[in-house]
Amino acid sequence: MNKEHEKPPKPGSVLRLLWQNHPWLAFFSVVTGIVSGVAAIAVVNVINQAIYEQGSRLHLLYWFIGLSVVALAFRNGATLFPAYANMKLMTRLRIALCQKILSSPLEEVDRRGPPNVLTLLTTDIPQLNATLLVMPVILVECTVFLCGLAYLAYLSWTVFALTLALLAVGAILYVFLFLGGVKFTGRVRDEFTAFNEHTHGLVFGLKELKLNGIRRRWFGRSAIKESSTRVARFNFIEHMWYLGAENMGLVTQSLLIGSLVFALPLLMVTDSQVMTASVLTVMYILGPLGLLIGAMPVMAQGRIAVARLAEFGFLINEHHAEQDEPDNANVLRLEHKKHWRQITLKGVVMNYRGADAENGFALGPVDLTINSGELIYIIGGNGCGKSTLVKALCGLYVPQAGQILLDGVAVNDETRSDYRDLFSAVFSDFHLFNRLIGPEGEEVNPAQAQKYLAALGLADKIKIEGLGYSTTKELSYGQQKRLALVCAYMEDRPVYVLDEWAADQDPPFKRFFYEELLPELKRRGKTVLIITHDDQYFQLADRIVKLVDGHIVSDVTLVAEDRRA
Repeated sequence: MNKEHEKPPKPGSVLRLLWQNHPWLAFFSVVTGIVSGVAAIAVVNVINQAIYEQGSRLHLLYWFIGLSVVALAFRNGATLFPAYANMKLMTRLRIALCQKILSSPLEEVDRRGPPNVLTLLTTDIPQLNATLLVMPVILVECTVFLCGLAYLAYLSWTVFALTLALLAVGAILYVFLFLGGVKFTGRVRDEFTAFNEHTHGLVFGLKELKLNGIRRRWFGRSAIKESSTRVARFNFIEHMWYLGAENMGLVTQSLLIGSLVFALPLLMVTDSQVMTASVLTVMYILGPLGLLIGAMPVMAQGRIAVARLAEFGFLINEHHAEQDEPDNANVLRLEHKKHWRQITLKGVVMNYRGADAENGFALGPVDLTINSGELIYIIGGNGCGKSTLVKALCGLYVPQAGQILLDGVAVNDETRSDYRDLFSAVFSDFHLFNRLIGPEGEEVNPAQAQKYLAALGLADKIKIEGLGYSTTKELSYGQQKRLALVCAYMEDRPVYVLDEWAADQDPPFKRFFYEELLPELKRRGKTVLIITHDDQYFQLADRIVKLVDGHIVSDVTLVAEDRRA
């Protein structure tokens, strides 16, 4: 099915999330809310009796103190215990989202871009956390509010009907203004994602901005300033809508108190004692009502966060189990891969689109066979699809058409992770993790790692410390690439993919790479695929595959005489 016609997943429910993970907690919040609400309304009744009591009121004082302590203790208990449980729940959701990012197709993450994906972790998950924290408060305050209304009905149906009518009118006006604010809550979130993209450029393009005043002024004015201004403007408009809704709640409260104090006595429909108790009750339930009004924007922001997470395919109401693998899982899977014979691409097609969904690139259909032990150079102009091809070959991009076969068996969703374990790669946009991993997950041999560091001219820059290395901050980009190659060496996988590795190396190391390192890998039985523009070393390859505009236009096998030329 075409993904463009698929219905977007429905956002989950925060209340359902709380109930699914902690049903006892939701039940506890409701029960404590009821106890707190009944105790609080009982306090109001005690106060009313104390006002009109003749003689000693010591027993009422005891009731007042006891009921006040019960109301306060149960209300605090209903908020503190959920906060502790929420800590564990949010930890699991953060880990689950990270696992979701790890399991998502690379092309989907590339299409969204790093700032968009990071916003899910840095903005939406914390906002969901804030919403979950306020949920027990809402449950408790709703219970207290409903208990107050029930007590009003017990005191006087007239007062109850008047209160309910004014609250209904106020609620209608409040919802109208509140929904206006919700629209801008979504715009604030999306504009903040755009602002994050600019800050990403600010951090990673700092050198270019410092070197060029014109670019710096343009970036500061057209990117940072404009985006920041839009965020602030949308935030202000959002705040004004919510403030209007909050003020409508205050107006409703004032009208309610005024009607009870000034209008009802003129109609003489209730006696003074009932009137006093009614006013005290209404004054008391206005506190929970105010808290509910204040919590609504947090709930709206939480719903927007849940919707954005759902757009990424992360549904909060799904069961997010731990996906840790046993330490020996890869060892068992890699054992049979040491003796593979052939990887075949049959009619592979990739239509890659960027984050703007307008500009894109098409690769294929591609038919290519990789034999074990080959040294293959992949060449072609910039933007012809070399990197896309090797990412599809490694299983990082899932072909939209065609197949990848390992020894004649098609790679599918179930076997793709195992298939990827064949490869070690150093891409042009590589990332260095401070963790050395040996063959088949074993611990690295420090002496061997130090030997590779010395061979690549890094022995005086980096020291092996435990399972990692001392530093990367003082290394040039070319030296970081050498360290990335050392990490790939230590993994000792069957296939090596090196994306323009030599492009940032000086001539001696470039010569060392082509004339010593690559032949040494080939002698070890490794299959090596290199994206390169260094035509002076083409004669050292077993095969040269050339791409033009996403298609293979030549696949030349060099004979021994060609390699000696």
